[in-house]
Amino acid sequence: MILSLCTFSVLMYNNDTKCNRTIDPGGCIQWISTDNPDLNSKFIEELQKLLTCPTPSNSHHGLEILDDHFYGHQDLKILQKAIGSGGFSSVYIAYWKNTSVKYAIKKFKETSKEEEINNEIKIMKIASHHPNIIRFYGITKLQYENKYSLVLEHAEHGTLRDYLRKNAITFRWNEQLKFAKEISSAILWLHDDREIVHRDLHPNNVLIHQNTIKLADFGRSSLKGTKGTDCYNTDEVWGIMPYVDPKALNRNIPYKINEKSDIYNLGFLFWELTSRKPPFDDLENDHITCKILSGKREEPVLDTNVKFIELYQKCWKQEPDERPNISQVNSELNSIDSKNNNASIVPYEREESKKTKFVHSCQIDLNKIYQQN
Repeated sequence: MILSLCTFSVLMYNNDTKCNRTIDPGGCIQWISTDNPDLNSKFIEELQKLLTCPTPSNSHHGLEILDDHFYGHQDLKILQKAIGSGGFSSVYIAYWKNTSVKYAIKKFKETSKEEEINNEIKIMKIASHHPNIIRFYGITKLQYENKYSLVLEHAEHGTLRDYLRKNAITFRWNEQLKFAKEISSAILWLHDDREIVHRDLHPNNVLIHQNTIKLADFGRSSLKGTKGTDCYNTDEVWGIMPYVDPKALNRNIPYKINEKSDIYNLGFLFWELTSRKPPFDDLENDHITCKILSGKREEPVLDTNVKFIELYQKCWKQEPDERPNISQVNSELNSIDSKNNNASIVPYEREESKKTKFVHSCQIDLNKIYQQN
C-alpha cells in the first residue's frame, strides 16, 4: 500500500510565493510505502506536518530522486569512516545503489531526541533551496539503528577550515571576497526570506562543493521568535571559541541567540578567510574567552581590503545593537572591489609564544563552557 501525504489547504511557508497557495484536498503526494517496517506512525505524523509543500524532482546523473524521500538502507552503500562528527551526530559518505552518486548521511547519536531531529528536518525543508545551503534530500533508517538519519548533499571539498588550511598559499583576495559574499547570501536567505537563525555558524559548519560555499548543520537552528529553543541558560554554553556570541558567555544574564549572533560569527569568519588560520589559534580556550569578554579581537591581516576590515570589525562588535544586519553586510560586500585596489597597509604581527606572554585575570566559571567541534 502507498501512503499519500495529502495537503488540505496547508500553507508551508509564510514568505514563499511558490508555496503560498492552497492545495486541492484531492491533490496528494505519493511518497512512501506503509508496508515499510522502518517507519513508525508517530514519525510519519510529524513528517506529514513538515512536508506539506511539494517540490520538484532533481536529476542526478540521469537518476530521478524525489525531494523529502525515504531512502531504504539497502539502497545506500555507506562507507565506514566518518568524514565529520560533532556532539550530537556523525557524517558519512554513501553511494546510491551501484552508482557513483554520492550523498552525505548525517547519523544522530543515541542521545539525540526525536523532537530535535524533527526540528532539524523542518528547518532544512524550509532553508535548503538556496545555492549556498547544503541540500536536504530526505531521511533513512540505517540497519541496526534506532534513530533516523538525514540524506544530504555531499560537499566534496569538506569544511571551510580544512579548505583554508590546505589552500593557504593559493587562496587569493578575489576568492576570499567570493566566499564572503556566498556566506552572506546564505545568511540573507535565512534571516530575511526564511526567518531562520542559524545559531551555530563557524568554519566547520561551512562546506565547500565545486568551489562554492554550502552552509550546513542546522541542528541548533530555530525560527525567529521560537520560544524555548533560542536561549542559552546560565549553566552551559555550547560552541567553538571564539565563535560564541560574547553575550552568551555571561552566566548571570540569560541571552537569546538571535540574528545578531550570526552576524558576530560572520565577523570572525571573514577574518579567517583573510588569515587562513583559526582566530587566536595559539591560545587556550580560557584565555580566548577572557580576551573576547574584555573586547579584544584579532588584528587585521596585511594587504586586506580596508572596507572589508571595517565590515568584519563592525560585525564582531561586543554589543549586538552595534552590529549591522545581514542586509547591510550584503550591501557593503557588494560595494567592495574584487581587485583589492583599496588594500590596507596595516602591519600584522604574528606573535610568537602567546601562551607564555598572555596573562589575564578573568573572573568567570570556565568549567561551564563546553566545546563542540
